[in-house]
Amino acid sequence: MQPPRQVLDTVAASAAAAVACLALIVPVDTGCGPVESSALQMTLLTITVPRATAAGAVVAVLAAVCVSMFGPRVAWATATVTALLLAGDHLLVTATPASLSTANFVDSLSAGVLLGAAGAGALEYRPPAIGYLFGALSGLAIGDHLEFSGSAHEGRTLVERAFNDLPPTWLTVPTVGLLAICWLSRRRPVDVYPTTLNLPFGPVLAAAVVITTITVVPERLMHPGAAPLAIAAAVLITLAATVFAALLLPGRDGTLTLLAVALAGIGSAIAVGAQAHWKLAPMLIAMSLGLAAGLLRPAPLAAGAGVLAAGVFALLGPTAPQDDSWPTLIGSCAVAALAGYSFGAVRTRIAASVVLPLGILLLPSAVLTLENHSCANTSTHSSALDVTENRPGWTGLALAVGCLLVILGLRRLRPEPAP
Repeated sequence: MQPPRQVLDTVAASAAAAVACLALIVPVDTGCGPVESSALQMTLLTITVPRATAAGAVVAVLAAVCVSMFGPRVAWATATVTALLLAGDHLLVTATPASLSTANFVDSLSAGVLLGAAGAGALEYRPPAIGYLFGALSGLAIGDHLEFSGSAHEGRTLVERAFNDLPPTWLTVPTVGLLAICWLSRRRPVDVYPTTLNLPFGPVLAAAVVITTITVVPERLMHPGAAPLAIAAAVLITLAATVFAALLLPGRDGTLTLLAVALAGIGSAIAVGAQAHWKLAPMLIAMSLGLAAGLLRPAPLAAGAGVLAAGVFALLGPTAPQDDSWPTLIGSCAVAALAGYSFGAVRTRIAASVVLPLGILLLPSAVLTLENHSCANTSTHSSALDVTENRPGWTGLALAVGCLLVILGLRRLRPEPAP
């Protein structure tokens, strides 16, 4: 393929993945700040937004599976149409009487199809695949760690103004143009599509099971007095659903899903945040370096060991989240680097096996729910608790240990074929 086409596909894939993740991301709030949101905003954040994101994540996997059957041209065409729908929803939502929840679900479903279709088109060969991963992880980092206040527009920083709406219009509209060029510049396929399609339901079922579990389990831990037995049951249920999903994916593709579940738990336990916006720069650099290292020196077991080490850090580090503290920044950079390394190191057979872990990282985990309660409970205590009371840390570490053991078992159960 000609270099100009490779550059265009890479830029378009990166922008599409970033736009989709920014539209789907559920913002992380450690719960330690002042509560100034309205009842409607809190309901959207705690119930409607996670469910809409979960629906978008499942739709993303379904789109990746279906679109992959028709080739790259259909993938880029589908991504173009859904990006246009997403841009139109953001441009017109303020001028229509549609409810916030309806607009949010339209956003999530459109972004889900965009994430899956762009992945199906970009993961066909290496350069756009790298751009897709970089754009998706960058969108996750930015959307996950930017918190915006309700202050006047004049009082906001440059970063807050640039990302006043997620995804921002200045990124969404050019992305539509890039995707349209990628679509229209490809020749029409000469092969006739079969009238009967053999749709692989394994990845779709895997997404439905693990995404539903990750969405429902935190809702069952909403009560501040969640007993240790309930927390242990939540960890076991999450691990069981993840194991089931990993076994439904082909070969060792489930390794990336297992790493994503562990990373989501560890990231929430460390309470990653960046109220000082300049701290996003080292996190993005760490993610980029991790992605490059994973592409150059792939070692999935090393990624699992790194996640386990991050779990120990989350357990022994400060138990009261401090978004602007240096330990939190170090932990955030470590999680970002591990996320980049994991997605770069694990080789997958199908696009859905990459889209599913991205969907997992988009959702708030059960650990984040426990983090909120821990913050609320420490408001009248000292800034550091006894390590035995660090429920988010123990939960994140338990998820990391369980996922690493399953990765080892998966490697024994499904050895790599001889070259």
